[in-house]
Amino acid sequence: MYKDTSILVVDDNRQVLELVNHVLAQVGYHISFIPKGQFLFRRLSSQKFDLVLLDINLPGISGFELLKQIKSDPTYKALPVIIISAEEEDETLAKCFDLGASDYIKKPIHHEILKARVQSVISASRFHQNEIHQQKQEALRARMKMLSSQMNPHFIFNSLSSIQEFVLANETEKVLNYLSEFAGLMRQNLENSMLPHITLSKELQFLDTYLKLERTRFNNVFDYEVDVDIDTPENIMIPPMLMQPYLENAIIHGLRKSTRPGRLVLKVWETEKSIFCSIKDNGIGRALASAISENHHHSIAMSNIEARLELLNMEFGVDVFSVAIEDLEEENEPAGTQVTLCFPNDLH
Repeated sequence: MYKDTSILVVDDNRQVLELVNHVLAQVGYHISFIPKGQFLFRRLSSQKFDLVLLDINLPGISGFELLKQIKSDPTYKALPVIIISAEEEDETLAKCFDLGASDYIKKPIHHEILKARVQSVISASRFHQNEIHQQKQEALRARMKMLSSQMNPHFIFNSLSSIQEFVLANETEKVLNYLSEFAGLMRQNLENSMLPHITLSKELQFLDTYLKLERTRFNNVFDYEVDVDIDTPENIMIPPMLMQPYLENAIIHGLRKSTRPGRLVLKVWETEKSIFCSIKDNGIGRALASAISENHHHSIAMSNIEARLELLNMEFGVDVFSVAIEDLEEENEPAGTQVTLCFPNDLH
């Protein structure tokens, strides 16, 4: 229960230090000491503590002033502080709690009271931090769900325009096939966006339908290939809609504007701890695409995926979700773009 729980005692009384160390270290707490207040923030910045036991009457800067500084610093505001003092006047107690103290222990210190109050304050602090963490996680998941459900509205609008063109051209079979695929894609997007993680096989199925529709919409100006070097993609869980925005970007800004036959390759493979996804096109490249862009704006899809990657890294605490973009060249001429995504392979 007390493993990895660290307490900093700020007191210049050697007897108090020895008593606290004897009582609390004996039950498993890690105890550190400083005798003067001017060392407090230097020590807090060098080590993580779960609790501070702070004497009011310190040489130099008082415990009251230190408590005020701790609670006014955003970095340490949530750090619980128990005041230790021989004083017990109502005015002193009220001032301690007004400044943000979690509890108060009167000298001489009773062993059982010390243990009980330290345990109570640490437990309450951890419960509060867990509640805050859960609320943050729920907010992050809600925002990620919202972002993952947002396919680029231009794709939906342009798909409906394509259907209209097929109708006007009296291409009944093409209309029926496209409508069927389009309806299935919208249903898949809705179902997938309701979940924090889906299987890689489901995501690849969704992407294959999306690529098929885009190829039809742009009159087969590009071919595509999906290369999966994973034995059991149905057992791999990933966040939905991480790859689609980059595929869309490759098609709209790279392949659609190229004069040569388009080629798009989606490759997915696995290492011991990660899934890698490479999206490679032989389009016009980022520099030329940016130069001829009509409005030079940052697309909704790209903004959404950047926000999602940031939120996912916040949720998992480390930069396990990443993206790298490489401009391809042949004989010093732009030859397309390659995007490589990396994310964990153990999301369940």
